[in-house]
This record gives sequence, C-alpha cells and structure tokens, in this order.
Amino acid sequence: MRSPLFVFFVCLLLAAGAPPTDSPNGIYFHFKERKMLLTHPMRNGKSNFLPRGRFSDKKLDTLSNWFDAERHYVEIVRQDNPVRPTIGIALGFEFDEEVEEYPFTPAYAVLQLKDFGWGGVEFSPNDTLNYTGVSNDVSNDITIEILDFQNDTITGTFSGLLLSGAGPMAAIDSGTFRVRLYRK
Repeated sequence: MRSPLFVFFVCLLLAAGAPPTDSPNGIYFHFKERKMLLTHPMRNGKSNFLPRGRFSDKKLDTLSNWFDAERHYVEIVRQDNPVRPTIGIALGFEFDEEVEEYPFTPAYAVLQLKDFGWGGVEFSPNDTLNYTGVSNDVSNDITIEILDFQNDTITGTFSGLLLSGAGPMAAIDSGTFRVRLYRK
C-alpha cells in the first residue's frame, strides 16, 4: 500500500499540468517563444482560409469539437479570431470514453498548426509557416495526455516537435486543452 503522502504528491503533480477548471474553453500552448490561446471554433467567411459552403454556426461548432464514439476518435479545431484568424490548430487523437484510468496517452494523434497569413502552397518546400506533428507506430512527434473526461468535456495536455513543409522543425510545448465535445 502506498503512503498517503506519496499519493498526495502524485495527485499534486497530475493537477499541476492540468488546466484550471475555470480555464477558457479552447487550446493554450507555447510556440516559437509565443504564448497562444485559441478559443474560437471555425466560422464561415469569404476569405480563402475560412470554410465555404452553407454550414451553420451550429454545424461548424460541431465540426470544431467532435467525438466519434464508434471510431474512438476526437477532433478539436480552434483559431485565434472567429472572423479574421491569423493562426489555427487542429488536434485529432484516438480516445475511448470507457478508459478506466487517467492520464490516458493515445497511441495515435495528429496536430496541424496553420498560419492563415501564408499565401503560398501549404506544406511546399517554401512553406515555413505551417507545421504538422504525428504520433503513431512509426513516429513520435507529439505527445498527448488525456487528463479527464466528464460530462462530454475533455481535458488534456500536449507537447512535441512539429515539422514544416520546408523542413525546419519547431517545438510546441506547455499545451493544454479543455473542450466540450459534440458526439457524432
């Protein structure tokens, strides 16, 4: 049996990496020495980087925070501004809501960081502004830990090393997310 003091310190360490329960709904991280808080879901617009089609805001909210319980997959999309975004992030990972123990580390995850100001071909040899990271059987670019899932709200942390189309790598760290998911 573990001592109560040991259990207390383990709980303290786990809580230290978690976003506070009153933190904003969204994604927070450090990238290239900048702190970023992305709280806005996708929205329609006329610009080439906003979704086209006749999606309602309600549908775009769902697409920005969806959980497919059958496929055991979560996808979260956030940007810094609803109408004129400069940066956005998409985070997708495997997740089974029946997991019994937290933190849970998904075996498969993908992250894409998008600079909406880039006017060239994304992920081309000239693109040093858009980054991706993958965690799967072959690569371990990013690490995601799910800390909690209650009332369809998922909370977790992430960090990793991202790659641009031009080849340079950049670290993303101190990442946290807290998002209410919509079931698909």
